[in-house]
Amino acid sequence: MTQNTQSSMFSLSKLKEIDPSIHLLKGEMSTISIETISHNEIPKNHSFFFIKSAKYLKLLGSKLNFDIKELDNLGCLIEASCFESLSEDLKERLENSVDWFATVESVDKAMCLLSKPFYDEQIGALNYQVDGRQMGTATIHPEAEISQNVFIGENVTIEAGVKILSGCTILPNVIIKKNSMLYPNVTVYPNSEIGERVRIHAGTAIGSDGFGYNFFDGAHHKIWHIAGVRISNDVEIGANTMVDAGAFKPTLIGDGSKIDNGVQISHNVEIAKHVIVCGLSGIAGSAELSDYVALGAGAGIAPAAKLGVGAQLAARGVISENAVIAPKEVIAGHPGRPLKEWLRSQAVLRKLAKK
Repeated sequence: MTQNTQSSMFSLSKLKEIDPSIHLLKGEMSTISIETISHNEIPKNHSFFFIKSAKYLKLLGSKLNFDIKELDNLGCLIEASCFESLSEDLKERLENSVDWFATVESVDKAMCLLSKPFYDEQIGALNYQVDGRQMGTATIHPEAEISQNVFIGENVTIEAGVKILSGCTILPNVIIKKNSMLYPNVTVYPNSEIGERVRIHAGTAIGSDGFGYNFFDGAHHKIWHIAGVRISNDVEIGANTMVDAGAFKPTLIGDGSKIDNGVQISHNVEIAKHVIVCGLSGIAGSAELSDYVALGAGAGIAPAAKLGVGAQLAARGVISENAVIAPKEVIAGHPGRPLKEWLRSQAVLRKLAKK
């Protein structure tokens, strides 16, 4: 985001009041100030990320185009049992990569408890009542066309050629770039960015809370999602589709991708360029769809699955959690299998049914 918004800093000692299990192993408690929570793949200045297992530590900084050591005041909260089990090489890597780190008893619990104050500060405290045009904080290009009965929040930027139709709600800290169009009753939540020449059809919600909960102390506790949504250029999104905000990294939709009506795109999903997602499909949290992937109607992608370039999933097919689908592979059925294998199994079932 390029909005001129200022976040307050939190001290680590303040966070320790919320989760007393925080035990600092590197750094000075009095000197640590934190602006936000980030993600191990794309950490930020003045932030910390969570590590629950060694596989996440191995991905540290994997989506950055610069050395993670260039970041300022970067920290990590790692689950105590995970830290104890790390090899000496991984402990050294953690030590050398961050300015401070601490253990916590449970990352699941810390994630819920510690995301709340950052959400309250960055999203909950925004003004949702008074239109940004009234406040003088919305920046709207004179060539943008805004219909009657549209709410535009504070610190919203709307560029030239944008058309927003009646009933839309643009909440604070949103950017809508040139020549994009929002049809009636679209809602865009805070910290979302919509690229150029994007078309979003009626009733769609961009950036609503991700469906993320951790279970402890006998209840489901909310992970507070603060990272928003980034939609690139030339994307089209159908009616009544939901694109959830990312938790600590944004949900992404790449250039030229086309999303049909009634699709669910969950938190932290990464959709690359020129992807096709047909109606009533569901993509669960942290799934990754590479360039030119195509999903048939009613397809399902389970959490953290990865589909290679040009992979296809047939209508009603389901990809299992953490599955890795090779480039150009064509998958069908539930659980998903290569198309030819699935067709053979269906033929066998038909023969058995006749006996």
